[in-house]
Amino acid sequence: MPEIDDDDLAEIFSADEFGITVAVINGSDVPGHFSNEYFETLDVSGTQPVFTCSVLALSAVTPAVSNGTTITLNSTSYIIETIKPDGTGKTKLILEDQS
Repeated sequence: MPEIDDDDLAEIFSADEFGITVAVINGSDVPGHFSNEYFETLDVSGTQPVFTCSVLALSAVTPAVSNGTTITLNSTSYIIETIKPDGTGKTKLILEDQS
């Protein structure tokens, strides 16, 4: 199976594709996919906002993105709690709603 490269990820996360949301991070537009993912820990379960984007798009943002950085999606502000690269060129940003 061929590997997914940066060009493939740019096409997958293109703002012209269905389901793609453009986030604003440090004044830069970053295309990706926004979801509320289900989680379950001990006796607690619920959903957590998550933004998935390419590592390449995220690395182009200056200053560099880190935990605590503000991200705006659909006029809602979030704080990045955790940055989780998956080793395939994609990164999940685990978010906390600030509204």
